Amino acid sequence: MASAQDDTRPRDIDKTFQPFIKEDVLVPIITKEVFPCTAEQFFNKLLNDDSMFTHRYRAERKDTDIKLEQWHVADEYSGLLREISFRSICNNPMCPPDTAMTEWQHSVFNPNKSVLVFETVQQAHDVPFGSYFEVHSKWVLETTSESSCTVDIKVGAHFKKWCWMQSKIKTGAVSEYKKDIELMLKVARDYLESSKQVGIMDANNEEMQKKNNSE
Repeated sequence: MASAQDDTRPRDIDKTFQPFIKEDVLVPIITKEVFPCTAEQFFNKLLNDDSMFTHRYRAERKDTDIKLEQWHVADEYSGLLREISFRSICNNPMCPPDTAMTEWQHSVFNPNKSVLVFETVQQAHDVPFGSYFEVHSKWVLETTSESSCTVDIKVGAHFKKWCWMQSKIKTGAVSEYKKDIELMLKVARDYLESSKQVGIMDANNEEMQKKNNSE
Protein backbone atom coordinates (compact mmCIF):
# COMPACT_ATOMS: atom_id res chain seq x y z
CA MET A 1 0.00 0.00 0.00
CA ALA A 2 1.41 3.36 -1.00
CA SER A 3 1.42 6.29 1.37
CA ALA A 4 2.72 9.81 1.36
CA GLN A 5 5.81 8.45 3.09
CA ASP A 6 6.69 6.23 0.11
CA ASP A 7 6.93 8.69 -2.72
CA THR A 8 10.25 10.28 -1.87
CA ARG A 9 13.29 8.04 -1.99
CA PRO A 10 17.07 8.27 -1.84
CA ARG A 11 18.58 9.26 -5.15
CA ASP A 12 22.00 9.89 -6.62
CA ILE A 13 22.87 13.57 -6.43
CA ASP A 14 24.00 13.48 -10.05
CA LYS A 15 20.96 11.57 -11.27
CA THR A 16 18.62 13.47 -13.60
CA PHE A 17 15.00 12.31 -13.81
CA GLN A 18 12.91 12.69 -16.95
CA PRO A 19 10.02 15.18 -16.95
CA PHE A 20 6.70 13.31 -16.83
CA ILE A 21 4.68 15.85 -18.84
CA LYS A 22 5.23 18.57 -21.44
CA GLU A 23 5.10 21.78 -19.39
CA ASP A 24 5.09 24.04 -22.46
CA VAL A 25 1.59 22.92 -23.57
CA LEU A 26 -0.11 23.67 -20.25
CA VAL A 27 -2.50 26.54 -19.52
CA PRO A 28 -3.88 27.40 -16.04
CA ILE A 29 -7.49 26.46 -15.27
CA ILE A 30 -7.48 26.61 -11.45
CA THR A 31 -5.35 29.09 -9.48
CA LYS A 32 -4.86 29.16 -5.70
CA GLU A 33 -8.15 27.45 -4.88
CA VAL A 34 -8.36 26.64 -1.18
CA PHE A 35 -8.94 22.96 -0.41
CA PRO A 36 -9.91 21.57 3.04
CA CYS A 37 -6.91 19.33 3.74
CA THR A 38 -3.14 19.46 3.65
CA ALA A 39 -1.14 18.32 0.61
CA GLU A 40 -0.11 15.16 2.46
CA GLN A 41 -3.70 14.43 3.48
CA PHE A 42 -4.80 14.91 -0.15
CA PHE A 43 -2.54 12.05 -1.20
CA ASN A 44 -3.34 9.81 1.78
CA LYS A 45 -7.12 10.31 1.66
CA LEU A 46 -7.77 10.63 -2.09
CA LEU A 47 -4.92 9.08 -4.06
CA ASN A 48 -3.63 6.31 -1.84
CA ASP A 49 -3.95 2.69 -2.99
CA ASP A 50 -6.65 1.90 -0.40
CA SER A 51 -8.74 5.02 -1.16
CA MET A 52 -12.07 4.57 -2.97
CA PHE A 53 -12.06 8.17 -4.21
CA THR A 54 -10.98 7.40 -7.79
CA HIS A 55 -13.73 4.78 -8.13
CA ARG A 56 -16.31 7.20 -6.73
CA TYR A 57 -15.21 9.99 -9.08
CA ARG A 58 -15.21 7.70 -12.09
CA ALA A 59 -18.67 6.43 -11.14
CA GLU A 60 -19.93 10.04 -11.04
CA ARG A 61 -18.61 10.46 -14.58
CA LYS A 62 -20.34 7.19 -15.55
CA ASP A 63 -17.03 5.65 -16.58
CA THR A 64 -16.94 1.84 -16.73
CA ASP A 65 -14.44 -1.06 -16.72
CA ILE A 66 -12.17 0.78 -14.28
CA LYS A 67 -8.81 -0.88 -13.62
CA LEU A 68 -6.49 0.81 -11.15
CA GLU A 69 -2.86 -0.16 -10.63
CA GLN A 70 -1.05 0.33 -7.35
CA TRP A 71 1.54 3.07 -7.01
CA HIS A 72 5.11 1.99 -7.74
CA VAL A 73 8.53 3.56 -8.23
CA ALA A 74 10.18 3.92 -11.64
CA ASP A 75 13.84 4.55 -12.40
CA GLU A 76 13.22 7.26 -15.00
CA TYR A 77 10.94 9.46 -12.83
CA SER A 78 11.09 10.72 -9.26
CA GLY A 79 8.21 9.84 -6.92
CA LEU A 80 5.52 7.27 -7.69
CA LEU A 81 3.67 6.14 -10.81
CA ARG A 82 0.47 4.23 -11.53
CA GLU A 83 -1.81 3.47 -14.49
CA ILE A 84 -5.60 3.67 -14.73
CA SER A 85 -7.71 2.31 -17.58
CA PHE A 86 -11.45 2.74 -18.12
CA ARG A 87 -14.14 3.36 -20.72
CA SER A 88 -15.49 6.90 -20.95
CA ILE A 89 -18.64 8.31 -22.54
CA CYS A 90 -18.00 10.60 -25.52
CA ASN A 91 -20.15 13.71 -25.92
CA ASN A 92 -18.66 14.88 -29.22
CA PRO A 93 -20.82 14.03 -32.27
CA MET A 94 -17.66 13.16 -34.21
CA CYS A 95 -16.78 10.44 -31.68
CA PRO A 96 -18.18 6.96 -30.92
CA PRO A 97 -20.57 6.56 -27.93
CA ASP A 98 -17.62 5.71 -25.69
CA THR A 99 -13.88 5.15 -25.84
CA ALA A 100 -11.20 3.18 -24.07
CA MET A 101 -8.96 5.46 -22.01
CA THR A 102 -5.59 5.08 -20.32
CA GLU A 103 -4.30 7.55 -17.73
CA TRP A 104 -0.79 7.48 -16.32
CA GLN A 105 -0.37 9.29 -13.00
CA HIS A 106 2.76 10.63 -11.30
CA SER A 107 3.04 12.02 -7.78
CA VAL A 108 5.97 13.43 -5.84
CA PHE A 109 6.41 15.48 -2.66
CA ASN A 110 8.98 18.03 -1.65
CA PRO A 111 11.21 16.87 1.26
CA ASN A 112 8.91 18.05 4.09
CA LYS A 113 5.73 16.95 2.25
CA SER A 114 4.21 20.43 2.28
CA VAL A 115 3.99 20.48 -1.52
CA LEU A 116 2.53 17.70 -3.66
CA VAL A 117 2.94 17.64 -7.44
CA PHE A 118 0.39 15.36 -9.12
CA GLU A 119 0.66 14.94 -12.90
CA THR A 120 -1.38 12.96 -15.42
CA VAL A 121 -1.07 11.89 -19.05
CA GLN A 122 -4.31 10.73 -20.65
CA GLN A 123 -4.73 8.86 -23.94
CA ALA A 124 -8.08 8.27 -25.71
CA HIS A 125 -7.90 5.17 -27.90
CA ASP A 126 -11.09 5.17 -30.00
CA VAL A 127 -11.71 8.83 -30.90
CA PRO A 128 -10.68 10.45 -34.21
CA PHE A 129 -6.97 11.37 -34.14
CA GLY A 130 -6.77 9.76 -30.68
CA SER A 131 -3.30 8.38 -31.38
CA TYR A 132 -2.06 11.84 -32.38
CA PHE A 133 -2.31 13.53 -28.99
CA GLU A 134 -2.33 13.18 -25.20
CA VAL A 135 -3.94 15.38 -22.56
CA HIS A 136 -1.40 16.44 -19.94
CA SER A 137 -2.22 17.98 -16.56
CA LYS A 138 -0.29 19.24 -13.56
CA TRP A 139 -1.63 19.80 -10.04
CA VAL A 140 0.42 21.62 -7.42
CA LEU A 141 -0.95 21.43 -3.88
CA GLU A 142 0.75 23.52 -1.20
CA THR A 143 -0.12 23.20 2.48
CA THR A 144 -1.11 26.53 4.04
CA SER A 145 -2.35 25.39 7.48
CA GLU A 146 -2.99 22.24 9.52
CA SER A 147 -6.24 21.70 7.63
CA SER A 148 -5.92 23.38 4.25
CA CYS A 149 -3.87 23.78 1.09
CA THR A 150 -4.01 25.73 -2.15
CA VAL A 151 -4.51 23.98 -5.48
CA ASP A 152 -3.14 25.13 -8.84
CA ILE A 153 -4.09 23.09 -11.93
CA LYS A 154 -2.86 23.39 -15.49
CA VAL A 155 -3.84 21.33 -18.54
CA GLY A 156 -3.00 21.10 -22.23
CA ALA A 157 -2.92 18.83 -25.28
CA HIS A 158 0.46 17.48 -26.38
CA PHE A 159 0.54 16.45 -30.04
CA LYS A 160 2.81 13.58 -31.02
CA LYS A 161 1.87 14.09 -34.69
CA TRP A 162 0.47 17.09 -36.52
CA CYS A 163 -3.18 16.99 -37.61
CA TRP A 164 -5.43 19.55 -39.28
CA MET A 165 -7.84 19.66 -36.28
CA GLN A 166 -5.05 20.43 -33.82
CA SER A 167 -6.34 23.85 -32.74
CA LYS A 168 -9.90 22.58 -32.19
CA ILE A 169 -8.69 19.55 -30.26
CA LYS A 170 -6.53 21.74 -27.97
CA THR A 171 -9.46 24.04 -27.19
CA GLY A 172 -11.83 21.13 -26.63
CA ALA A 173 -9.38 19.29 -24.39
CA VAL A 174 -8.97 22.28 -22.06
CA SER A 175 -12.73 22.91 -21.96
CA GLU A 176 -13.59 19.27 -21.20
CA TYR A 177 -10.86 18.92 -18.59
CA LYS A 178 -12.05 22.04 -16.79
CA LYS A 179 -15.53 20.48 -16.47
CA ASP A 180 -13.96 17.27 -15.21
CA ILE A 181 -11.90 19.14 -12.62
CA GLU A 182 -14.96 20.98 -11.28
CA LEU A 183 -16.66 17.60 -10.78
CA MET A 184 -13.52 15.99 -9.39
CA LEU A 185 -12.99 18.71 -6.78
CA LYS A 186 -16.66 18.51 -5.75
CA VAL A 187 -16.48 14.73 -5.35
CA ALA A 188 -13.19 15.11 -3.47
CA ARG A 189 -14.69 17.58 -1.00
CA ASP A 190 -17.69 15.29 -0.44
CA TYR A 191 -15.41 12.27 -0.01
CA LEU A 192 -13.28 14.05 2.59
CA GLU A 193 -16.37 15.17 4.50
CA SER A 194 -17.87 11.66 4.51
CA SER A 195 -14.51 10.21 5.63
CA LYS A 196 -14.42 12.74 8.45
CA GLN A 197 -17.93 11.74 9.57
CA VAL A 198 -16.99 8.05 9.51
CA GLY A 199 -13.91 8.87 11.59
CA ILE A 200 -16.05 10.69 14.16
CA MET A 201 -18.48 7.76 14.34
CA ASP A 202 -15.62 5.27 14.77
CA ALA A 203 -14.12 7.39 17.55
CA ASN A 204 -17.50 7.61 19.32
CA ASN A 205 -18.03 3.86 19.01
CA GLU A 206 -14.55 3.18 20.38
CA GLU A 207 -15.17 5.50 23.32
CA MET A 208 -18.50 3.82 24.04
CA GLN A 209 -16.87 0.38 23.86
CA LYS A 210 -14.20 1.45 26.35
CA LYS A 211 -16.88 2.80 28.67
CA ASN A 212 -18.90 -0.43 28.48
CA ASN A 213 -15.82 -2.54 29.16
CA SER A 214 -14.97 -0.50 32.26
CA GLU A 215 -18.43 -0.95 33.79
